Amino acid sequence: MKTNKLLRKSFLRTCITYFILCSLLVSALNAALNLVIAHRLDNAFPTIGTMLTYEDALAQDDFAAIPMRRFAGCAFLVLDEDGRVVYASDNRLKEQLHPENLWMINEYDSGLYYSVQQMGSVLDGSQYFIALHRYKEDTGTTELVNYCIVDASYRILEGDLFPWLEQLTEREFELLQGIYQGQWEISKAVFSAADGTERTLLFVAPRLTEAAYVKALERANRLSLLSYPVLLVAVCLLAVLFRRQLRRAIQPLHQAILSYAAGRRVEVDPQVLPVEFRDVTDSFTHLLDQLEQANAEKQAMSEEKQRVLADLSHDLKTPLTVIQGYAQALADGMVPPEKQHQYLETICRKATASTVLMNTLFDYVRLDHPDYTLHAETADLGAFCAAYLAEKYPEIESRGFVLSPELPDAPLSVPFDAGLLRRLLDNLLSNALQYNPAGTTLYFALALQGDCVRLTVADDGVGIPDELADTLFEPFVTGNRARTSGGGTGLGMAIVKKVAVLHGGSVRLVRPPHTPYHTEFELLLPLEQP
Repeated sequence: MKTNKLLRKSFLRTCITYFILCSLLVSALNAALNLVIAHRLDNAFPTIGTMLTYEDALAQDDFAAIPMRRFAGCAFLVLDEDGRVVYASDNRLKEQLHPENLWMINEYDSGLYYSVQQMGSVLDGSQYFIALHRYKEDTGTTELVNYCIVDASYRILEGDLFPWLEQLTEREFELLQGIYQGQWEISKAVFSAADGTERTLLFVAPRLTEAAYVKALERANRLSLLSYPVLLVAVCLLAVLFRRQLRRAIQPLHQAILSYAAGRRVEVDPQVLPVEFRDVTDSFTHLLDQLEQANAEKQAMSEEKQRVLADLSHDLKTPLTVIQGYAQALADGMVPPEKQHQYLETICRKATASTVLMNTLFDYVRLDHPDYTLHAETADLGAFCAAYLAEKYPEIESRGFVLSPELPDAPLSVPFDAGLLRRLLDNLLSNALQYNPAGTTLYFALALQGDCVRLTVADDGVGIPDELADTLFEPFVTGNRARTSGGGTGLGMAIVKKVAVLHGGSVRLVRPPHTPYHTEFELLLPLEQP
């Protein structure tokens, strides 16, 4: 019970424990396999050093005690100090190797050894450099004792390594390289017999070639296949333990999620979970709070939409009722001739107001659709703004406002949708004209800002209260008179933001505005990329 409580406090501790156990198992298995593979490779390529591990049996002439199964494919010959054969594991070896051959065979662990290097190519007539080296164990260096150079027929051309010879036989040339009959490696070692006499051991083993080593290694590595079932069982056991511990660890959180899906909120006590999951629990609780807040906001937004739609329906119903009544009166001939023009003007004015309301709602829905495609063309934004302000100037002047534009002379190439950008400017301008007193100055300014163009639309009028600024660009939120440019739908500034985003730019209400502005909007549009 105490152990289980400890594991529940830290899931990481459980993971570390399982990992250590699995690692120990894998390490032990790997070590055992390496020992077996190394033993097999050692037996696959025995050397004279391996044979000398049975030096006691050799000294006692107890050759039967040497396990020849370790020396498969090998043979050895023991000679006394007079060159007589004491023992031969293979009679052919005794017949083919003679005492006069001993001098040219490298002696194991003596520090002296022969080396043969080819000089030139076969086409040029090869020559061979035969050298006798001495290895100095105290310094770890090698020195050249003597040498000779022989031609392709093994005739000595230079050097006094073998002063008693004029030419080597092919057999002698092979033995100098440690090769016996082209298929085996040969070496010798001198040891003392039990009676103190000197003995010479000649050892013949298959040549160690890359192909032979690879083949032996492949045979040895087949043992590693035995480790797979063990590792598979260990991994499966570890997976089961992990799964069980994980399920138990997150069960309270899982139950809380299921309860919330069923409409019931259940608080999770972080103390019953491992320490690694307590942050998750806090995040989950925070997420529940956010979801509940989002649901409340969604409900409020839905109610606001319903109210706005009801207001929009009322705003549409009122002019349509007037239009219908006036049209019916005209159709029935109930309007005196002197009042017919007045009736027609009223019908036209009410129809225009209804159209404005419908267009505003339609524009927002159209821009908010995911399949909407922007039709942008690259043009001079300064020239566009100048033409727009020239068109709007009579209206601005007639309502007693002052226009203060700052447009650069240099062209500013910007990709934009002229119709949408005009709608954006209309919404900003109509708000300024509608909710500021006569005499207010309207500011329009264009300037470069990095790889964007900054369009500033500002005024020195009444300004926008701080409590309304945070929700300025949200749709369907009424109550802020500075935001409604479409006759009360609450979509004017939402359309402004949507147009800016569709152009890859942004729009914001600058807070606080720069002097002398009281209200300042900043629109950023990216320049044309080369």
